Amino acid sequence: MEVETLIRAYNDYIKRINAYKYALKVINFDAATGAPKSAIKERSEAYSFIALEYFKLKTSPEFKSIIANLKNVYSKLDKYYQRIVDLEIKTLDKISKIPPHRYQEFSKLSAESEVAWEEAKEKSDYQIFKPYLEKIVSMVKEFAHYYGGEIDGSLYNRMLDDYEEGMTIKKLDEFFNTLKERIVPLLEKIKASKIKIDDSFIYKNYPHEGQILIGEEILKVIGFDLENGMLRESAHPFTSSISNSDIRVTTHIYENNVISSIYSVIHEGGHGIYDQNINPKFKGTILYDGASMAIHESQSRLYENVIGRSKEFVHILYELLKKIYPLQMKKITEEDLYLAVNKVEPSFIRTEADELTYSLHILVRYEMEKLIIDGNVSFDELPSIWNQKMKEYLGIEPKNDKEGILQDIHWAGGSFGYFPSYALGNAIGLQLLHTMKKELDFKQAIVNKNFDQIKEYLAKNVYIHGKMLSPMELLKEVTGEELNASYYCDYLEQKFKEIYLI
Repeated sequence: MEVETLIRAYNDYIKRINAYKYALKVINFDAATGAPKSAIKERSEAYSFIALEYFKLKTSPEFKSIIANLKNVYSKLDKYYQRIVDLEIKTLDKISKIPPHRYQEFSKLSAESEVAWEEAKEKSDYQIFKPYLEKIVSMVKEFAHYYGGEIDGSLYNRMLDDYEEGMTIKKLDEFFNTLKERIVPLLEKIKASKIKIDDSFIYKNYPHEGQILIGEEILKVIGFDLENGMLRESAHPFTSSISNSDIRVTTHIYENNVISSIYSVIHEGGHGIYDQNINPKFKGTILYDGASMAIHESQSRLYENVIGRSKEFVHILYELLKKIYPLQMKKITEEDLYLAVNKVEPSFIRTEADELTYSLHILVRYEMEKLIIDGNVSFDELPSIWNQKMKEYLGIEPKNDKEGILQDIHWAGGSFGYFPSYALGNAIGLQLLHTMKKELDFKQAIVNKNFDQIKEYLAKNVYIHGKMLSPMELLKEVTGEELNASYYCDYLEQKFKEIYLI
């Protein structure tokens, strides 16, 4: 059979898979952005049915035969289809080991679990979510055994490898220890500083409609294409790549905290810009995705913090806030705003954590996940253990479940091993920026609102590759070196020593 015929067979089959994938993503997005809670049963059943059909297509003898045929002509394929075959074989090897009925049960459970998490968080009652969490953890452990079981004596290593190929507890322990050695002493110096930042103006009343307008304007400014995307509201901000021409981002609106929504929008916008600029040649294939969770997070965190909290961007934000909220901003200076958005103050909410202490939030979650997956901890003890770790690392103790263990939706969907990607993303983003600055004047681009220059550099060097390269291959390709957390730590030290005069 000719190579072109085999490739055509693959592309035709993938279109069928993508139709189901599209439907699943739309249902998920709809459920998170205002669909009636009373319809959860029907929605879960529909989602479960479509998920099963999707699973059957992904694991069918026909699809396996198509991939096997492509493997037989591997040497005749171009580098793109060779990578596609490699990734499809890896995925098939993984998911074909899960009994279809268990996959269907997990899809239904995760949909119901996310609804239970929302209710539990709203009522600040962990007990509502606990039975779902127990079932989710049981199933993700079961699936990890299907995938190959323990790596170096740890099921959690198997889960880490799902998000960052080759990542292990040993490597992450070393990574977080490096961050602690430099961030914790800096935090102590800041606590002792005489500089006290007044950010009370952030918590005035900022009506809902204005925050939506600001969010949409910010997305336009940083280069997110709203003609091929949208901004909506949800309990927990996220980005959903429905297709290459339909990238949806969400935020949450708090009328008594204008900054929360703004930086959620910038963060998710960073994810969206990545997805909008992957090589269109990869459309519909397994290559049309980010290199890894950490690489994706490197972009959302780069936009949110390094760009979004810079003096240059705060100038843009200041003018926008004055225009939309003239009364609230009447006596506020640009310097007031810059200091306010960079105030260091440990908080309970990860998504609203200051830039300096953010990785400590990830450390808490990382250590919790190690206990949940590899330890013998009781689910009843999790809230108190969480609270103890928050006090140990951030110096604050949650007063209730909403402030504590119910912070994030990730576990409700079975995403164990994801959280470390946020901290890795912080370090990778600054390492990429170090290299970017050799080719363009980063600060001047922000001053000139020339975000296309930044986007074009990242698109050419990072986004365009999709999943062609592994995360560490991509990092080495762009920067010429392995993961190096020093750029991130150097950046934090320089920035916050200047702000707090230490």
